[in-house]
Amino acid sequence: MRIWLVNHYAVPPNIAGITRHYELAKVWAEENNADVTLWMSSFIHPRRTFISQEEKAELEKVDRLNLKWLWSFPHKQNDFRRIFNMGSFALVFFLRGLFEKKPDIIVASSPHLFTAFAGWLLAKLKSCPFVFEVRDLWPDSLIKMGGLNNRMIVNLLTWMESLLYRKADQIVVLTEHQRNFIADKGIDRDKIELIPNGIVVGSWKPNVNKRAEFKRKMGIPVDDFVAIYTGAHGPANALEYVVRAGKFLPDGTHIVLIGDGPEKEKLIRIKQEEGIENIHFLDPVPKAEIFDYTYAADCGIISLANNDIFKGARPNKLFDYTFVGKPIITTVDGEVREIVEKNGVGIYSGAEDPEGLAKAIERIRNYTPKLLEQIAKNGREYIDREGDRQKLAHRFFGLLKKCVEAVTSKKTAVSTDQTAQTNDDKK
Repeated sequence: MRIWLVNHYAVPPNIAGITRHYELAKVWAEENNADVTLWMSSFIHPRRTFISQEEKAELEKVDRLNLKWLWSFPHKQNDFRRIFNMGSFALVFFLRGLFEKKPDIIVASSPHLFTAFAGWLLAKLKSCPFVFEVRDLWPDSLIKMGGLNNRMIVNLLTWMESLLYRKADQIVVLTEHQRNFIADKGIDRDKIELIPNGIVVGSWKPNVNKRAEFKRKMGIPVDDFVAIYTGAHGPANALEYVVRAGKFLPDGTHIVLIGDGPEKEKLIRIKQEEGIENIHFLDPVPKAEIFDYTYAADCGIISLANNDIFKGARPNKLFDYTFVGKPIITTVDGEVREIVEKNGVGIYSGAEDPEGLAKAIERIRNYTPKLLEQIAKNGREYIDREGDRQKLAHRFFGLLKKCVEAVTSKKTAVSTDQTAQTNDDKK
């Protein structure tokens, strides 16, 4: 089977960012014997620079996996250049795709809809099935976060969203909330499949000897307590409240934030202006290192804005922290809180509440070694049940195979009917 998988923000594991699609594609190529083309942007969104030739050269060669690096308009801030970045990637993908050999199926991923729309157009032109992967509910999330109020653009995106839901042969979502949201729009629930994020289970092994080394890289004394946040630093992440939580922490307790984004300069300014010494900022690091940093920490923080749109979130960090075996503090109510509490892997601290977050950190600091070991065990069991990337990839591939077979069967039935009708006409 020839699969096109396209995500504007996909990256391989040697680069900080979204590795989901590379990991899925690798399993399909190596274990399902599929010929997979992964379309990605050469402009790396989290760090706002283009990928280097050295970084490309670091990647292992995977048989049957073809990486297509596409140019997209560079940008530094979330202004009009960000829109150009999105639109240019979708346009380049569409134009390049026109001249490539027809795939058996095209899978296009959000958050922005332009790439998915280009994927649907190409699928229509090449007469192959189209799968729409929804990682963010555009334009609903933009509107609810106050980032979009232009009526013309809202109408355009709403039309595009509706078309993609209706025309897709299959929809894949990452959370149960997303499935309910789309089904409530009149889309057949049987057409919507939940395949959440996950972890490549064999990709990292704990090494106790590395803990002190990575504590030092964080700038933290070896015996001090660390709560870590890894990921985007944007308006949706509500990290101002995480930074301000530092004011309520006692000596010997720190918060480390690893990542980048449009809010990072503002967050650093808050730390400096308010003299919060126990907050530490680090640049983005590749996936393998993120696990070492998380293992060196004592608990992980999941933070999002206090907005109904995020009550259905299931962030990557949920899987990263449970995989490494760290207790989780979530400031997010809803689906992620339910998972954390139901599986016994952490606690809820309250939304946008710096003092509540600080109290939760201190509560975990007082956990017994026996309780911490139980939390780590619970995390491993959760990953095995619901977060093993290899198992999820096989499920995804089975869905794609079923989709191709269904469309092929439908075409065969139509062709048979047309032949029968022609024969009847000749009689």
